[in-house]
Amino acid sequence: MNDKAMTPLESATNRIEELETKMMFQEDLIEQLNQSIISQQQDIRKLTQIIERMNTQLEDLRQPNVIDASLETPPPHY
Repeated sequence: MNDKAMTPLESATNRIEELETKMMFQEDLIEQLNQSIISQQQDIRKLTQIIERMNTQLEDLRQPNVIDASLETPPPHY
């Protein structure tokens, strides 16, 4: 049936059906985007934790591992 032969009610019904179809696709797309954002946020949290651990390890490496020579006990052969 072409648009010229449709009654105003049929035309309105078709337009509503098209809008409902578009809305369903948009709702599905929004849900997919939401899931993608949730996944990315989880990845960001994991990466943030990794960076924090690496920063802690780096700080530990920067601290001297040797105590002051005046605090060390002399070797036993002295």
